[in-house]
Amino acid sequence: MAQSFPRKRSRPLQIIHRTFGCALNLGHLHLPSAPDLPAAFLQVEMPRFHLGDRLRWIPYGNETDWGLVMGRFYGYAPHSRRWQWRYLIWLDPASPSAAWVRADIAWEDDLEPSDQEAAR
Repeated sequence: MAQSFPRKRSRPLQIIHRTFGCALNLGHLHLPSAPDLPAAFLQVEMPRFHLGDRLRWIPYGNETDWGLVMGRFYGYAPHSRRWQWRYLIWLDPASPSAAWVRADIAWEDDLEPSDQEAAR
């Protein structure tokens, strides 16, 4: 049996609840526990890339996206079971995915300097 949604809720949550029903009932969410910060959090590895660097995704086929580093954060990467840097990339207008998205995020291991950057 579905649990009732809490009576006290914000206007945006009321709209979401009306739209999706019990799918967003907080009682149904089973989120994994958040990993603890690394023991030596202040001594983490330095990021390989810097704001303004031109990067591309390491290609696994013929096409890949590329763009400019606009931001970064240190986060837990569940696929590698460790903490690592993640980057916000503003896609170049000629990048294949730029037709439907302007920015994307990627783990540091999935990126490399673009050809233009390596040529400098």
